Amino acid sequence: MSETHSIGIADLKVISHPDKVRTTLGSCIGVALYDRVCKKGGMAHVMLPSSQGCHGDKGKFADTAVDWLVNEVLAAGCDPKRLSAKIAGGASMFGPTADNGLGERNAVAVKERLRKHNVRLVAEHIGGQKGRRMMLSPNTGEVQVQIIGEEPCLI
Repeated sequence: MSETHSIGIADLKVISHPDKVRTTLGSCIGVALYDRVCKKGGMAHVMLPSSQGCHGDKGKFADTAVDWLVNEVLAAGCDPKRLSAKIAGGASMFGPTADNGLGERNAVAVKERLRKHNVRLVAEHIGGQKGRRMMLSPNTGEVQVQIIGEEPCLI
């Protein structure tokens, strides 16, 4: 029996096949990590690019959330050499000038942190001006992304 887990802002969840994990994103970035061999993975919902000078949950910031997610999937038995990442989100919900490019800055910060951990980014679905849903299936590594009001796609 499989279960679909939902995560919110600054949250993360590590799962094993056949479970799935999903979130809904605006300017935030959803980071999905997975290891197809052990059929495990996880997702984090990143709200801001950097924890420098800020307070809050470690899941809120790209630098601390990606570190936390990597540590959690490795603790669950994923092999660091087999980890792959897919990201989604980073929309400019109210226009690029209204949010100061927050979605784009979040995406850049997440990508930099993934590189620091030597995790391959194999797909992304970022930008635009609409929110989206994201769901990871660790069995295959497929991530379903659906821009609100559109048909879902796989990345």
